[in-house]
Amino acid sequence: MQPTMSFLEPPTESRCRRLPHGWRVHEQADACRSAAFGFVWSARAPWGKRELARWLAGPYASAIAATRDRVTARASARAAIRLRPVSDDAVHEFVAQSYARVLATLRSLGRWRDDPRFARVMIDGGIVVGVIDETSEIGYAPVAAREMRLADRVTSLFVADFLTRPRDYARFQVCGDCQSATFESRAEHARSCASPRPRPAMTTRAARRITLLGLGDRVA
Repeated sequence: MQPTMSFLEPPTESRCRRLPHGWRVHEQADACRSAAFGFVWSARAPWGKRELARWLAGPYASAIAATRDRVTARASARAAIRLRPVSDDAVHEFVAQSYARVLATLRSLGRWRDDPRFARVMIDGGIVVGVIDETSEIGYAPVAAREMRLADRVTSLFVADFLTRPRDYARFQVCGDCQSATFESRAEHARSCASPRPRPAMTTRAARRITLLGLGDRVA
């Protein structure tokens, strides 16, 4: 499974961008990893409106700052989380489904390593863009399209980090028991593994009530 790209318009930006002055490729990758794992480690609760808004306007905004044009990442992220009246329960279920989509994608990460065209496909699909810093180091950064689904926003962070530092993902796994995404070996993780928490399916009533503007997840 790979990030959904059908919602994207044909790429109009360059395939490689120069990072802002003083910003290094490893810092870009660190920001992506921090935001990505912040979601998969914390949203499993799952989040309500406040937690989702904080993540979008905080860690996620920092990770996409290098690929934003004309407006600041923080202001853009805030604009992307405007919600119509909706209950926290509906948002909980929405985040839970997005979380499940992300984990399903991450379980196929081994295929990313085996596909020599993976980087090009991700760039052509508007998921990531190449970046270069002042020391001429090359890496990748996520692209945040306006109508991008929440699950694909999270996945783009993992893709950017993976393409920048693929060796770090040699031991990456999603535990089949506790559903945790981790860099620990199976033996290491077994000592801290916990049972998974049950996740309710989105009810018809909740699906009719929830509309998350700017996240590409529009349920009528």
